[in-house]
Amino acid sequence: MERTGSPLLLSRQSRLTIALTLSCRFNPLGFNWLQALRFAIEEINNSNDLLPGIQLGFEVWDTCQQFNRVITPTLHFLTVPLNDELQLKCNYTSLVPHALAVIGPSTSEEALTSATMLSYFMVPQVSYSASSSSLEDRTHFPSFFRTIPSDSQQTLALVELVERFHWDCISILASDSDYGKGSLAMLQELFRSRNVCISYSDIIPGVSQDREALLQQMVVKLDMFLVNVTIIFADISSAMALLSSVITWQTAGRNRVWIASEAWSSSNEIASLSNIHSIGTIMGLAIQTHVFPGFQEYLQSSKVIHTPAPTQLTNLSTASLESCQVSMADDTQIELLKMAIAEPEERISLNVYTAVYSVAHAIHNLHFPFLPQILEALKSVSFEVHNISVSFNSKGNLHAGYDLLLWKAIDGAIQFVPFGQYTANGSLRVDTEEIWAAQGLQIPESKCYEDCLPGQIYRMRFSAWSSCMFICEDCPEGTYQADLVTCRPCTLEKWSPARSMACLDRDAQYLSWEDPYVMVLVVIACLGLALTIAVLVLFAIRLDTPVVKAAGGRMSLLMLFSLACSSLSLSSFVGRPNDFHCKMRQPLFAISFTVCISSILVKSFQIICIFKMAAKLPMAYKYWMRYNGPYMCILGSTLMQATICLIWYSIKAPYLVNNYKISSNQVYLQCYEGSFVGFTLMLSYIGLLGVLCFIFAFMGRKLPKNYNEARFIVAGMLIYFISWFSFFLTYATSEGKYVAAVQIFAVLNSTYGILFTYFMPKCYIILLKPESNTTAYFQNCLRSHGVARHSSHPSSTEATQPKDTGDCT
Repeated sequence: MERTGSPLLLSRQSRLTIALTLSCRFNPLGFNWLQALRFAIEEINNSNDLLPGIQLGFEVWDTCQQFNRVITPTLHFLTVPLNDELQLKCNYTSLVPHALAVIGPSTSEEALTSATMLSYFMVPQVSYSASSSSLEDRTHFPSFFRTIPSDSQQTLALVELVERFHWDCISILASDSDYGKGSLAMLQELFRSRNVCISYSDIIPGVSQDREALLQQMVVKLDMFLVNVTIIFADISSAMALLSSVITWQTAGRNRVWIASEAWSSSNEIASLSNIHSIGTIMGLAIQTHVFPGFQEYLQSSKVIHTPAPTQLTNLSTASLESCQVSMADDTQIELLKMAIAEPEERISLNVYTAVYSVAHAIHNLHFPFLPQILEALKSVSFEVHNISVSFNSKGNLHAGYDLLLWKAIDGAIQFVPFGQYTANGSLRVDTEEIWAAQGLQIPESKCYEDCLPGQIYRMRFSAWSSCMFICEDCPEGTYQADLVTCRPCTLEKWSPARSMACLDRDAQYLSWEDPYVMVLVVIACLGLALTIAVLVLFAIRLDTPVVKAAGGRMSLLMLFSLACSSLSLSSFVGRPNDFHCKMRQPLFAISFTVCISSILVKSFQIICIFKMAAKLPMAYKYWMRYNGPYMCILGSTLMQATICLIWYSIKAPYLVNNYKISSNQVYLQCYEGSFVGFTLMLSYIGLLGVLCFIFAFMGRKLPKNYNEARFIVAGMLIYFISWFSFFLTYATSEGKYVAAVQIFAVLNSTYGILFTYFMPKCYIILLKPESNTTAYFQNCLRSHGVARHSSHPSSTEATQPKDTGDCT
């Protein structure tokens, strides 16, 4: 683990020399570790059991937590004793350097630097807190050992801890060092292999001018995610800088959990930060503590004096070291030193103690302690000290576990309360009661996803920092939730609202008989049909009267019958359509209405013929009447319309269409007219007949007033044109069930227009003015128009008085 201060040791000499770098800040932890080293060496030297006749000596250097300062003491340890020289050789197997073994340094970066050089010379090196997994590479670092568990073991412990509390979404922040970056990479790989989402990972910025701003941005990013668990794998200084920013900038009211790596999990310096308790629950891993008898008493027996600080490095004599007469520059450093003595750090200090004993056991019984022999002996050491089993595995790691510590505020101060263990064999024991239940709290949740509602799926939220955060997303309209992550589209025949669990049947839309608008049209159609039938019966009863004959006689009955058929054809436009309705409704209407318009056309033509052409071409009119010209014309017109319909149906007949485009939750059952050209020709042909009717009627608008059919025909045709022009505009620009209703409305308008403009005036005369419904009255009207002037011609009267009087007008 990353530690501040780093005593590097050790020589065979009994003479002790300490070089203190006065520009470095006094480190209470480093002082404790130095005293643990002295304590172990004095125990060994004062005992005749382990190394009888051998006195261990040591030399201490302060690296000031700067890896480049490791080079000088490392080279010094490799020099030949007495002359401080390191000669260039091809083979250093016989080298007897200044130090037979090195204890330290504390940080992984420093250890990587020193281990590279020491391994080349096969000098045994035992670190007490450098935990980087990179140092497990025996190819590059064959002489490196450590008495602290490797980061590879610590990362496994962290993964087990996260899984124990069922946290599946976390953040990881690491210091900008080999210790932090290497562990971050291992954690990312381990968590991903166990399907734990890393929502945000980042490197804590080092010392720079914009460090505060960068730390603030990091806190903001942490707040962006709904993640309550953050692992901080960092040294003390980096963790302290980050948590200070968290205290200042984090959003209040969130029950967060901060998991500390071993490097700062028991840091009194961080625990003393103001309001550290406000950021949430802090827990972490710490080196397992054991009984360390005599060490605290040893520290308290040390003496501290206050002397002016020297301006250069000072070599302290053995006597001054033994009495701990250390020069201190100011009162602050004196207080730190007193704190280190009063409250010793025993976890890493025990590692230092164990490291010294491991070297001592390695050289035990070696008659000639050369480097290769010490190194081989160190690989196989196995002993117990204060009930601690010490042995190194093939990677130079000590077989050890961790304590789980909880930061708990007691009487206003943070105390480190154990709540479990992670043993060396990978077993995790956790007392959750100690953490949350005793305080009446629930275990905080930290999920990659919200608890989605029915009809919602989990959608991955990609960002610059996270690729596994899930958010709840509604299944859109037209889809349904098939599983936790899939919205499946409904088939065309079905629909679904947003956030649906299943598809629903579409509501079929068509002109229903229950539709209020349709009911109005049906009532109007029924009234028109009843009125048409009533007129038909009236005309049938008064068929021989002049008014009925003037209206067309038997032809008027055909007209009324065709109007009735047109009204009846409208029933095929209402109700649930099918293919039969779609194919029959247009021809039924077209043919029946063509008969009516053709009859009106013949009537308009005859008006012009009788009053303007019959006298001039009497023989043509005789042939017209003799060979049933009116009926043949009606038949021909009707056959023409039938031919158009046949051609239309042969190209592409109407058919039923399920229109799903108009509405998302409805299906419109519509009759598609097939060939639009055929449909247009059919209606255009009726329109052409209507235009001819209008032209002929307009030409005869100044004929005898009382029986002038032309003006009524003109009015009826104008209503017809307006109705169907409106229909075409609506049909071309609209869709839906009410397009058919517009056609019904156009047919009803045309029917009522013809019925009221052409037949109602006749009914009025028949029922209310019977005196005008006589042959004498009819003859007077003709004479008043000047038809009698042709009476001198013997055949003129016969020509103008055919057997059917109605044929004269």
